[in-house]
Amino acid sequence: MTATAHDAAPAPVLSPALRAFASAPERLVLIGVALALAAGGAVSLGIHYWWTVLPAAAAITVLAWRPLGPRAAATAADARAGAIAVGGTVVWTVVNIALAAEYVIVVRDPGFLTLSGLWLADHPHTDIPAAGAVEAAAAHASALPDASEAWNLAGDVIQPQGAKMLPATIAIGGWVAGDTGVLAANVVIGALGILAVYAVARRFLGPAAALAPAGALALTVSHIGLSRAAYSEPLTLLLVIAGILWAWRGVEQRSLALIAAGAIASGATTFIRIDGAASAIGALAGVAVALALVDADRAWRRKAAVVFLAAQATVLTLGYVALARWSTEYLERLADEAYALLFAYGAVAGLVGVWVLLWSPRLHVDLWLPAWADALGRRGAIAAGAIVVTGMAVLASRPLWTTVHRGTEAERDRFTNGVVEGFQAAQGLPIEPTRTYAESTVTWLSYYLTWPLVVLGIIGLGIATYRMVRRHGGWAVFMGAVMAPTLVYLWRPAIVPDHLWAIRRFEPATLPGFVLAAAAAAWALTGLARTPAARAALRRVAAALMIVMPLSTWLSIAPAEEYPLSGAVNVTSREMIGARTQLDRLCAIDPGRPIVLVGTSSHFGSLRVMCDVPVVLMLSSPSAEDLAEMATAWERAPLVLTREVDDVPWSSDPLVVVESRVTHSGYSLQRIPRTFVERSYSWYAGVVDDTGEVRPVHVGETLTTP
Repeated sequence: MTATAHDAAPAPVLSPALRAFASAPERLVLIGVALALAAGGAVSLGIHYWWTVLPAAAAITVLAWRPLGPRAAATAADARAGAIAVGGTVVWTVVNIALAAEYVIVVRDPGFLTLSGLWLADHPHTDIPAAGAVEAAAAHASALPDASEAWNLAGDVIQPQGAKMLPATIAIGGWVAGDTGVLAANVVIGALGILAVYAVARRFLGPAAALAPAGALALTVSHIGLSRAAYSEPLTLLLVIAGILWAWRGVEQRSLALIAAGAIASGATTFIRIDGAASAIGALAGVAVALALVDADRAWRRKAAVVFLAAQATVLTLGYVALARWSTEYLERLADEAYALLFAYGAVAGLVGVWVLLWSPRLHVDLWLPAWADALGRRGAIAAGAIVVTGMAVLASRPLWTTVHRGTEAERDRFTNGVVEGFQAAQGLPIEPTRTYAESTVTWLSYYLTWPLVVLGIIGLGIATYRMVRRHGGWAVFMGAVMAPTLVYLWRPAIVPDHLWAIRRFEPATLPGFVLAAAAAAWALTGLARTPAARAALRRVAAALMIVMPLSTWLSIAPAEEYPLSGAVNVTSREMIGARTQLDRLCAIDPGRPIVLVGTSSHFGSLRVMCDVPVVLMLSSPSAEDLAEMATAWERAPLVLTREVDDVPWSSDPLVVVESRVTHSGYSLQRIPRTFVERSYSWYAGVVDDTGEVRPVHVGETLTTP
């Protein structure tokens, strides 16, 4: 079923409840995007409160409810499939909330993003007061009021790394269910991404058939694992796919409101990630091509292109402005990459703008592209699709003929080299510290989708290209938004290549794009069957296989290894289990007292946010005099926390006050993680006395020191 046919379906008489089920997937996507936009806007203005975010989200939803709502007449099949999509997603949400990560220790990005969300549940912005830590840290050269990379000092505040829309959005969960709500909120975002994929699939498949690609995405280890922890990619996926959905509909339905909504969604990715412009570039190019190809009034097409460009560029720019304000050092550290993306976006936006300005009755520039497409005809469109398939096949074959190393980047990327070398040694792989494994990026997709779906996805991209050349404008939107970031990261992922970490690059556009393209290919190929009965039977088989294939990646069989049968730990386990209890116990030792953290930076932000007290990080052993000066600066004796008993001047022998184990998935090169890493923590604590020595705290002791 084509999108146009679906939009033009006859209007049956359905009850309000059935109409609600039919429209529920798109309505829920709208509500989710509205909440994200409201939260991201409020935190950027420093007014992130429930009474600013929730009314703003409600206003966006009300304003967009009718313009963005489904215009196709609902059928019983729509209602039935919509109910299954929503019901299945609810089950997925409940199961994954039960296994949501406890990422409150900064091992990787979800640590500081989760902690930022916890902070925003009770504060209007993410600038965290140093609260005297700067003055206290002046006591010693190795004392710091911040921690490297994740927590950056800016004047007298600490700025967590990264863009703020995701922390601001998951903080909404804190208003509903406290800390547990913050930890669970990204699962809800992941669920909305599944519904967005369903809504896009319904543009070119029947309502029941659209369940297959949505189900395939839902069951990938990547989408499950990245949604359970506060990774920024599921929210980016939601905005990217919602942008495709609305822009696609806007082009086909001649709706400026939908065009503007698609522009805002695609541009707002910069409020989530510093590389959000990569997705925006593709969406802009795709919409411009789509508007040139469709058969519509020139004045409307020109106006639509200007609306999309202006709205997207404005929102995208505001995202980078917000990043510069609330994560200044982070943007400075990645300035080269950010400016390169901005330059690329500016170049594409400039070219599109000039091109659109030349769409006039006298020049007829807007007619060149459709004329070229018509000249190519059906055979030319097939050839264009074949070129895309061939190009993707060449990318997939790279492991057969090349091995990629960092080259000139190797010297300045020593940290990554050391990390990769450690992973290689742990897995018994050849030691090649500068290797990026970039030649295997298509293979990475197969870990989560399996090769049959990857092959179908590549064929589907060829089919999408064919349909685009045949002047189906919606497919131009899809190809632009999906292929721009896909090609960039397939060629050069620029990431530490362990999993699930590395697949983050492909979560927002590539993985959902591939499952959608695979569904298009499966339905096109099964449509070649001679009889309707055979076609229907083959499509049922194809739908079942689309769901079973990602499910098969949950298990791994390796007969030569000690444990020949193992599961994907990101599905079967709860990431960072034990971390929340550990932090709760550390904060309960002596609530309200400043903390001197000796020897480990991973807990700096955890203690500052969860205990809500000033923290100084000591990178070397402090003397009694150093600690006495810190106590003077704070005008209160601080609590000293350390895991290294010999690093502190104790007044008597200390005992372990908090003992904890935290478990998370292992680091795996070239495969889905199927082992655990268990970190053991033994904490010693004490309060600085008048001489600067540290009086040990013991379990159950009541502290009375001022």
